[in-house]
Amino acid sequence: MTSDSTISVLRDVLRVYDHRYLDLDRVQRDRLVEGTRHVLGEEGLSDAARAALPASVRLRAFCIQHGLREELERLIRDEAEGSPAGAVVVGGRVYALYPYLRGVSRQDADITGEVGVDHRLDAACWQGKRVRLRGEAVLQRVETHRTAVDVVLRERTSGREHGFPAEHREPGSGGFESFVDPAVLAPGRWDVHVTVTALGVTRDARFGSVRAPRFKPVPQRRAIENAPQEGGEPKEATLYFTKGGHLALLVTARTRRLPLHTRVLRRLLR
Repeated sequence: MTSDSTISVLRDVLRVYDHRYLDLDRVQRDRLVEGTRHVLGEEGLSDAARAALPASVRLRAFCIQHGLREELERLIRDEAEGSPAGAVVVGGRVYALYPYLRGVSRQDADITGEVGVDHRLDAACWQGKRVRLRGEAVLQRVETHRTAVDVVLRERTSGREHGFPAEHREPGSGGFESFVDPAVLAPGRWDVHVTVTALGVTRDARFGSVRAPRFKPVPQRRAIENAPQEGGEPKEATLYFTKGGHLALLVTARTRRLPLHTRVLRRLLR
């Protein structure tokens, strides 16, 4: 099974193995499984199909091919209830852990390309001349006490980046606190990202779309003084949320107001 059309058909067939499958009676389930096994064939998924399909679909195919009905139902039920399996990192790759699925190949359990960042913004406010951020960020499905978090601001047009270290609020947790200094940022729109590294795996995500229940996304503006390396010109920074709900920082240059006597003298000399 290597053609794109066959892979598309297989994807559509396996797509019904969700809550709809659990709603079927035993006879209907058996008929669906037997029909799907016929589509899979004796050899099961080809390498091309494995590369094109997500791990959840590959594991469904594995259960169907080997007649693992109870394991298939458990896999579907856990996902439907929002309880996906954990994962382990081996050699920089991430593999889903299903103790009840024996004989699954690493290729089928490989979720490296599917792992992202679970994050939450708890607080964002000015503290003096800096922006204080508090939140949580961890790799999805990977449980470890060795997680490093950095806050990265990326300018939307140029792609220029500035990183700010984050400190863990509690040892071994994903909770962090970071202070962003807008004085080092050039004028522009700076999107806030979190970069999470654990066990040699690093992932980046836009930050702020998931927030604590009582958090109020209100724009916060403050005048700041530029860093000496940026020319020392005064600026203004506004902490706000984009239309997509992500946290960002708008930095604009402020025109320095001339002293009164200088303005009067310039008028007289016109």
